Amino acid sequence: MINSQFLSRRILIAGATVACACLSMAYAHIRIAPVESTPGAREKYTMRVPNEKKVNSTKVVGEFPEGLDIYDFEFKPGWNIEFKKNDKGKIIGATWTGTLHPYEFIEFGMLGINPKEEKDLAWRFVQYYEDGTTEEFTGPVGSRLPSPVTKLKKLASADALAAASK
Repeated sequence: MINSQFLSRRILIAGATVACACLSMAYAHIRIAPVESTPGAREKYTMRVPNEKKVNSTKVVGEFPEGLDIYDFEFKPGWNIEFKKNDKGKIIGATWTGTLHPYEFIEFGMLGINPKEEKDLAWRFVQYYEDGTTEEFTGPVGSRLPSPVTKLKKLASADALAAASK
């Protein structure tokens, strides 16, 4: 009985340790805020880019979600932005070039107009490092390197909120 209790406790501790490690890694990837917005809204999106390696990060290439109209950017000293446009001149992505040292992060703001329908906006990013390696944040939710996602949801009406609270 004592051995099985001891073994169960060790398995629980090991599982909690792995879960905490995975959770801390998940928060270190490129993120977009907010994670939830309203269809058709004008929104400020903030991309947070950490340097997860022991070498400088030099570039981030991003593709914006289809239907999202990004029209304005926050510029940072020491960083350049090159826009990717479609054949109609609409901005559909960008490349940020600069130097991000190990253990640093930087945030870039973007203004946009959301699509009018409820949907998930999946952002795709590739981060480049001085040693020639890359990290592609293009995977599905739950993967090792997921794409950041913003959920577009309609706000509940005041009547619906009042009825739900009764």
